[in-house]
Amino acid sequence: MKTERMMTGRGLQGFAWVLTTLAMALTSTGCGDECVDDFDCRDQGSAPAGQRYTCVENKCELTSIPVPDAGTETDAGTTTDAGTTTDAGTSTDAGATTDAGTTTDAGATTDAGTMTDAGTSTDAGTTTDAGTETDAGTTTDAGTETDAGTTTDAGTDPCETTTYDPKLGTLQLQSGFVAGESASLPASAGPVGVTPGPTYSLYTVVSGSSTGPHALYSLGTWPQVSLGTAPLFDVAAPADRTAGTKLFLSPFVETDGQRVFTGYTKSGAGFPGSVGVYDVSAPANSTYVSAPSNFSAGVVPGAFLINGGGLDTASAGLAVYALKTDSSPFTALKVGTLPPETGGSGFTAVATNGVAMLGYFSDDTFLNEGRAVAPAAITEALRSGTPFAVADAPALDVGSNFVAASGHGEGVSVLRGDYVPPDYNFAGTDVSRFAFAVTDEGATVTVGTRQPVLVYADQCTRVTGMTAIGVDLLVGVDDKNGPRLVRIQQAPQFR
Repeated sequence: MKTERMMTGRGLQGFAWVLTTLAMALTSTGCGDECVDDFDCRDQGSAPAGQRYTCVENKCELTSIPVPDAGTETDAGTTTDAGTTTDAGTSTDAGATTDAGTTTDAGATTDAGTMTDAGTSTDAGTTTDAGTETDAGTTTDAGTETDAGTTTDAGTDPCETTTYDPKLGTLQLQSGFVAGESASLPASAGPVGVTPGPTYSLYTVVSGSSTGPHALYSLGTWPQVSLGTAPLFDVAAPADRTAGTKLFLSPFVETDGQRVFTGYTKSGAGFPGSVGVYDVSAPANSTYVSAPSNFSAGVVPGAFLINGGGLDTASAGLAVYALKTDSSPFTALKVGTLPPETGGSGFTAVATNGVAMLGYFSDDTFLNEGRAVAPAAITEALRSGTPFAVADAPALDVGSNFVAASGHGEGVSVLRGDYVPPDYNFAGTDVSRFAFAVTDEGATVTVGTRQPVLVYADQCTRVTGMTAIGVDLLVGVDDKNGPRLVRIQQAPQFR
C-alpha cells in the first residue's frame, strides 16, 4: 500500500514550506492510516533531540534514540587492566617453588645436591624477577591515557561553534551568483508568494496546527518584510472549518498580482482538498475550488497551473490542470497528462520565458522528475482543451532527488538532496539552476546543464523554500541565527 505524504502547517518548524518533512509528492492511492513504516513518518518534521518518529500501529509516534556516548561505554581504563590482574611478579615465582637442590637429592655421590646446586647457583628466583622488572601494570596504563570520553564528546554540536555568514549561514554561494538583500522572516510564516513586480508584495500562510486556524497574511513589500496584523483570507473552505478538521496545507503560495492562490488536502479516498483564490482588490470575490491531491502550482498568462488529482469538474486522476482566470466564472480543465510510471504529484515552476517545469514522482526511479514544457504547448492546451503529454518534453538531468523548485529567470532552480535513514530527515546537498532556451516561436525548449547556485557545507544551515522574485531567486534560509529570506541574483556578466 502506498500512503500519502502530507504536511501540516506549523510555522517554519513544520509547515509545508519546510521541505525537510517532504519525501515525495502526494500519491494517487492510499488510506486513512498515518503510516505503514518508519519511512512514512518523515512527514512529521524534525524530531526533538534524542528522539525519532517511528510507525506504531499505523500511527507516527516519538520514541527515544539510544546513542551510546564514546565516554560512557566501558572504556580502556575502566576494565581490569594489565596491572590490576595477578601479574607476572605476584604469581608464584620460579625461585619460590621447591628448588632442585632442596629436595632430597640423588645421594652421597657427587650428586645433584653437593655439586653447585641448581638452587645455590644464581637461582631463577634471585635473578631479576619477572615481577621486579618494570611491571606491565606500572607503566602508563591504558586507563590513564586521555580517555575517549574526555576528548571532544560525540554529543557536542559542531553547529554551535562554526562560523556563519550573516545572510547565507554555512551555505556556500557559487560562481556566477551574488547574494542581494536579506530580511528576517517571522517564525510563524509558511510558504511565501511574491507578486510579479516591479514592486514585490509578499504573502504567506500562517497555521498553528493541522486543525487550524489557517490564514493568508501579508508579509509587506520586499525587502521590508513583516507579518500583517490581521489575516486576509481563511485558507479553509467553509465546509472544512468544523472544529477538529485536519487540513494538510500544500507547499505553495502563488500570485499573479491580482489574486493569491493557496491549497490544502485532507485524509480520505483520493485525498480531497481545495484551492483558495484570494482577490487582492476585491476580497468579497474570493472563492474556493475543489482540488483533490493538489500539491504544487504555478502561474502562466491567464491561468494557474495545478499538479494534482483533479480540479472542479475536471477530474481525471493525477495530471496537470489549469484554472483559467481570464474569464468569469473561472474555468477548470486538464492541460497535461503525466507518464504511466507516475506514482505521485510533482513540482511546478515557471520561468520568465514561459517554460513550465512540470514534475511527477516516478515509481520507476523512486525520485521526483521534472520536464520542461514549451510555452506554445501550454498556450495551445489552454486554448483547445487538448492536453499535452508531459513525457514528450525534455527532462531535467537533476542527478538526484529534489524537494523544491522555483522559477529563476529564464530557467528554474531545484533543491537537491534526499531523505536519510533512520529518521528520514531531509539532507540537502545544493540548490542548482537549469537554464531554458526557447526557439521555434515557443515550441521548442533546450535544457541547459546543471549549474550549482548554493552548496551545503554541512547541515547547520538549511534551505527551507524557494520562490521567484522577478528574474531572481528568493531563498528561505534557517539556522541558529533564525529564519530569513535572501535574494540570490545572477552576476551581471552571466545574465
